[in-house]
Amino acid sequence: MPSFTESFFLEKKKLKLKNPVLVVGLPGVGFVSKMAVDNLVKEEKAEKIATLYSPHFPNQVLALKSGKLKPFTMRFYLKKLKSRDVVFLRGDLQPLTVEGQYEVSSKVLEYFNSIGGKDVISMAGYAVSKPGQNQTIYGYSTSLQTLKTFSKLGVKQSEFVVPIVGMAGLLPTLSKAFGLNGTCLLVETTGVAIDANGSKQLITLLGKWLGQKFSSASVENRAKKAQKLLQRIEAQARR
Repeated sequence: MPSFTESFFLEKKKLKLKNPVLVVGLPGVGFVSKMAVDNLVKEEKAEKIATLYSPHFPNQVLALKSGKLKPFTMRFYLKKLKSRDVVFLRGDLQPLTVEGQYEVSSKVLEYFNSIGGKDVISMAGYAVSKPGQNQTIYGYSTSLQTLKTFSKLGVKQSEFVVPIVGMAGLLPTLSKAFGLNGTCLLVETTGVAIDANGSKQLITLLGKWLGQKFSSASVENRAKKAQKLLQRIEAQARR
């Protein structure tokens, strides 16, 4: 039985995948990462394979209109493509402390490694005051070969040192300790509102890298719903 003193997984079934890549979508600047992965899970009809519970998430649950109680978790979904298997990581939030960020990141990488993991791709927003119409995507990696491949697809590196806060930076960086290749993709965004266009550009880039055409049809609708939800939460907080 789980003790809830550290993060743990509930697996739906034991897996051993072929050359899988982990694509991470967690809340962050512009919500570009979360929106992209939420869209991909829905459009590709990815199968849920595991759930991560952690004492580093808030000590509250959500009472839904349906009557269900929903804890804060991170979920793993599997989609088998012709080229390789893709595991998507979705999350409601990130851990609240520095220690929690490291602990949950290590648990995620430990699990991914146990099912035959190869590459870890995280995504995040790169806050700029005025992004161009075609928002530039910047890429950084523990693997020079992976970086070269993304560079051929138009990914660039900034002339400045870029601090990456949270699991978007930790997961690809710590992946090397688990024998995995880690890459972080940062798309330009103002970060002021939920950025559907930034999410679409990340989805397009991932498709090119994987040799797969992904649909981003539901991103705009998801962005509008999420923006309304955030506004309601802010209104509740003010009251």
